[in-house]
Amino acid sequence: METFTWPDNLRPASVDWSLIVPQAIARSVFDSTDQAQTIGAPRWAFTISTGVRKLSEAPEWEALIHRLRGKVNRVRCWDWRREAPLGVATGAPTVRLLATGASLASEGWTPNTASILRAGSYFSVNGELKLLTATVNSDAAGRATLTFEPPLRASAPAGAPLLLVKPTAAFILMSDRPGMAQEGGKVSGATYSFEEDVRP
Repeated sequence: METFTWPDNLRPASVDWSLIVPQAIARSVFDSTDQAQTIGAPRWAFTISTGVRKLSEAPEWEALIHRLRGKVNRVRCWDWRREAPLGVATGAPTVRLLATGASLASEGWTPNTASILRAGSYFSVNGELKLLTATVNSDAAGRATLTFEPPLRASAPAGAPLLLVKPTAAFILMSDRPGMAQEGGKVSGATYSFEEDVRP
C-alpha cells in the first residue's frame, strides 16, 4: 500500500466535506425517547467535483485517480475550503501532556493571546485530522487546552507537533468506477468520493 499527498496544483471546483459518526439509536417503548451511542470510529468524508477542465488538464487528474488503484492506496488530503487556521495561530504548538479523547493540553503558542485559535480551525496531530470546537486563548506560559472532533483514535505523545496549515488525514477513494467524461473538445469533469482511513 502506498500513501502520498494530494498535489497542490489539482484543486477541485467544489467540495462537500462532512464527518461520519457511526451510531446506534434505541427508542424507549415507555416514553419514545431516543438514545444514541457511537458504535465505531468517526471519520471524515468528502466528495469533490473537478468541474469542466481543459483537455490538457485531464491527464493529471486521471493519473492521480489511477495512482490510487481503487481502494488499494491512500492519499493525504486537507479541507480545501479552509487551508489556514482561524485566529492568530502564532507560535510553534506541540502536545504538552499525553493526550487521549477529544481534548489535549498544548504549549508553544505566543503567550497571552486572545483567540490564538478559533473554533472551526483544523489541525492535525499523529496523522489524524481534527476540528477545533471551541475558541482558545493562550496563557502567560503559551499554553492552551484544545477541544475537538473527532476524538483521537491513538494517544498523542507529549512533544508531538500540531500542524495548522493544510493539516491532512489519509483517505480512501470510494468511487467504484472513477473516470473523467469527455464531450467533444472539452472534458466535462468528474465527481469522486473519499472516506478517511481509520485503521491503526
